[in-house]
Amino acid sequence: MAFWVDYIWQSTFCLLFFFGIYFIFLKDEKAFTFNRWYLLISPLLSLVFPLINIPVSFNKPDISLEKTEFFRALSLNGAPDNYLTTYGLPEVMIQSTKLPTIWSLQDYIFLTYLIIVFLLIFKLFWSFINMRLIEERGWFQSYYNLKNDYFLIPTFGLTPIFSFFNKLFWDDTLKISTEEKHQILQHELAHIKKKHSLDVMYYQVLSILFWFNPGIYLMRKELIDVHEYQADESVINATSENGNDYPKLIVKIAFKGMDLSIGNYFIRSTTLKRIMMLKKAKKINWTKLFMVIPVSLMLMALVSMKTETGQSLLQQNFNLEEIKKKLIASQDSLEIGIKVKKIYAPVHYELIGTLEGDKLKAQIGELEYEFSNIKTDEDYIKVRGLIENLRNSSIISKDYGNINKNSADIDVKAEPEIGMVSWFQKIREQVKLPENEDQLGLIGGNLVVEFVVNENGKIEKPAIVRSLGGGIDQQVIDLLQNTELTNWKPAIKNGENVAMVQNIFIPFAESKNKSEAHSFFKETSPPHREQSKTETTEFVFDVVEDPPKFKGGMEAWNNYIKENLQFPESAKLNKVEGTVYVVFEIDKDGKSSNPEILRGIGYGADEEALRLINDGPDWIPGKQRGQAVNVRMRMPIRFKFDEKKNNMVTSELNVVNSETQPSEDFNVFLRKNIKFPVEARERKSSGTVITALKLNSDGFIKGFDVVESPSEDLKDEVIRVLEKNKHSWIVSGDKEEYLAALPITFILHGEEPSSNRYQGMKNEVVVTGYGPQEKKSPFTVKMLSQSDKEPLYILDGEVITNEKSIKDLDPNQIQHLEVLKGEKALEKTLKFDVTQNSAVIVITTKK
Repeated sequence: MAFWVDYIWQSTFCLLFFFGIYFIFLKDEKAFTFNRWYLLISPLLSLVFPLINIPVSFNKPDISLEKTEFFRALSLNGAPDNYLTTYGLPEVMIQSTKLPTIWSLQDYIFLTYLIIVFLLIFKLFWSFINMRLIEERGWFQSYYNLKNDYFLIPTFGLTPIFSFFNKLFWDDTLKISTEEKHQILQHELAHIKKKHSLDVMYYQVLSILFWFNPGIYLMRKELIDVHEYQADESVINATSENGNDYPKLIVKIAFKGMDLSIGNYFIRSTTLKRIMMLKKAKKINWTKLFMVIPVSLMLMALVSMKTETGQSLLQQNFNLEEIKKKLIASQDSLEIGIKVKKIYAPVHYELIGTLEGDKLKAQIGELEYEFSNIKTDEDYIKVRGLIENLRNSSIISKDYGNINKNSADIDVKAEPEIGMVSWFQKIREQVKLPENEDQLGLIGGNLVVEFVVNENGKIEKPAIVRSLGGGIDQQVIDLLQNTELTNWKPAIKNGENVAMVQNIFIPFAESKNKSEAHSFFKETSPPHREQSKTETTEFVFDVVEDPPKFKGGMEAWNNYIKENLQFPESAKLNKVEGTVYVVFEIDKDGKSSNPEILRGIGYGADEEALRLINDGPDWIPGKQRGQAVNVRMRMPIRFKFDEKKNNMVTSELNVVNSETQPSEDFNVFLRKNIKFPVEARERKSSGTVITALKLNSDGFIKGFDVVESPSEDLKDEVIRVLEKNKHSWIVSGDKEEYLAALPITFILHGEEPSSNRYQGMKNEVVVTGYGPQEKKSPFTVKMLSQSDKEPLYILDGEVITNEKSIKDLDPNQIQHLEVLKGEKALEKTLKFDVTQNSAVIVITTKK
């Protein structure tokens, strides 16, 4: 239905445009033959122009509805439920949710169209019947004029004088002179000889089929006037000596009797218009006539030329047999229903929906999966694992035409107006993690989103490349479209703003609440989506005499990588570095194509390596026996984290901490929410996680970076808590930005740390883990402050908080006194549940 709505709109626009051309340039000109052919051909051109597709590379106005939300809504609504296969629980499975007995809006619209067409056909048929009755009534007085090849049929005053093909219906009740009769006869003979009835029937058919197009009626009215002008001109030319009397005859005759829609009437056209045209000078303005051609070509360019810069699907690929095997295998352990259907023109690469009742929908590529009968949390976890397993089975790529994807071709890259760090921070602050998925351990990893930053710095066409599900994807899309996050500084090329495609990796801390159900289906890595895929039947060499060379040599290649490599945010946050090995082809023209990952490191680095190959400049092609050939290349791309640029050493963090300290609300939230991960306690993993915080002028965290961590478990726990902690720090000064260090130490009770342990750092938080036999709570949290200089006094096994009690103690009563520092002092403070971190004095008195 969407296609027909768009087609009807474009054809109507074209016909009205053609009518505008006629009204401006031709209506008042006496080029009647030219006007007639224009009015006959323009409806056909209006029907053909929308069907012509001439691809162009430049931007131009477009009247098509294809890029509107209205068109997309119609497309999705009108697309059939093309179910490819169904599995499980056949007693509750249905093939379509659309019942055949219920009519859709589309059906009612089509029925209305057919009813009106039927009524118009009936009206035309009724005109033929009436004309036939008139013909039969006067048959005995009819005669055939052999010289002029027409039948003269009397109407007995039932209709005005008119002609239809070679039949001339004559009103014999008119009281007119012989000269007037001759002039009227000449007028109608002109209609017959010029075959005007063919034109009338042609427009009758158009009016029936396209009754909804107002341009048809406007053009038909003008064509009837042209017919009368031509017939009047024939009369004037045939009776030049009495030509001045002819306008008087037109005025004299008035409508009389029955009017049939299919005839050419002597008196139908507006009398005044005909008389004015007769009085008009015969000179034709040829400039106006010639203007019709370029203006018509302009209309064709507007409608038929399609700009290729729009987004479109480049490649669709899914292996139904492979999908069937995976789904059938899942039925051994999952008692759920599964339906798979193909969808058309998906917006997203993939999109996992939210669990609604016992149903879950997930779109991967061009396939949509509908899972039903999900009864338990374990079922839901397994279904999500199955979706992860299906990711590589259906892949799509998108083509953005001439929109810039290659950062090497851009002078200044697009970036958020508020800065990339703040942009990421605002997304993390505003996205609410779904409670159910978070508790089930289904949240974590990278949400990958792709969008275009247009010339005005606005985000367009946001699409989810890798989905996290649970409603997080839609939250991010809404933020990109409806908040300040949509405002970017556009990319600049040659001094002008240009549109650019962006791929953004938004990391979310992975939950550690894993169960056996999480690993039930083996996970697969997300598919690498290529910007282009070139199919070739020509041989590709692996080894040639003269291999391809990067223009400028390897030094130029290294400079290209250095200048254009964008270290993925996810890799930065997770301190991931390493080498990605890419294989690609250099064709005979030096262009790179078909890049694939031989060995990757994940966290967005693989996708960035593919982008560098796709966006790279041309190479010098390889040669075999002097001829340029296609060559397969293998290239390592090194991702090395710049410690000097991105990390801060511990000593520096201690210095910047002199201006900052956490607020009480921040500490309370941290104390209540941070946990000692079970996995870390079981592995006896401990040590200090040092986090560098970036604070704004009000003390709120605008970004953070884990500088050092003894293990991934402890690091993820710190990231999880900091992402949720919205409380501020106390800052002193008037800076725009402050740096602060937050050391969080995880230690096991009674044991030395298994990894790094930093003591003496300000604002240290200590999380102590206990074994199951030691106490009910598996861990305790202590806030330590370097500013607490007073020692802790322990008298006969009890903490003394009253300073007077120590001063009043008789030295002769002291049996033993021990001063503890460092780890031993810390152990004592933790044992007695106090927060001092300086020396501990243990006093034992005589009994």
